[in-house]
Amino acid sequence: MIGKTKKLILGHPDKKWNNSFEAINMKENSKWLLYNLTVAFSLYWAGNLFLWFPWSINANLGIGLMLTIMPLFWGIGIYYCLIRYKGEKILTGVIINSIIMLVSAVVSDYIFFGLIRGAMDDLYQPATFYGYGFLIIMPFLELLIFKKIIIKKRGPLTAYNFILPGAIGLFSLLILIAIIKFDIKV
Repeated sequence: MIGKTKKLILGHPDKKWNNSFEAINMKENSKWLLYNLTVAFSLYWAGNLFLWFPWSINANLGIGLMLTIMPLFWGIGIYYCLIRYKGEKILTGVIINSIIMLVSAVVSDYIFFGLIRGAMDDLYQPATFYGYGFLIIMPFLELLIFKKIIIKKRGPLTAYNFILPGAIGLFSLLILIAIIKFDIKV
């Protein structure tokens, strides 16, 4: 194995071998990116479902829960994404994870507030920008605080890893759509 690794670093003379190695790497990277999107999807919609009833009772209660409980949920999800990163440099994974979480939240906010609720005026509040900043910083904080644990716990990404977050996210989205479209009250 050392010989193959050394040849890869120095440039394996068999281009077919290098291309197949890169294809495997691309497939793993694509799977990891999709996993990040799946986790972000799940966290966003499950979080909004969790916050919906307290927020509908009192906006300050909803904001308070969003600023205290939701960081814990997102932190757990980001941790699971980072321990499944296969790349050599974990910082690269952190940067990519940060971007994916932010973009996913911005797009999901547009879908939720703009398309589903028709309430874009409610979206851009100070708490929203706090949330976006948090999503940018959280992966870096986790790496800073839990770097040894993240590296030690790194493991393979399987199809099973997609099922639970995907199901939770889809279920939460559908329940939220039903609550809003049928105007279900607490």
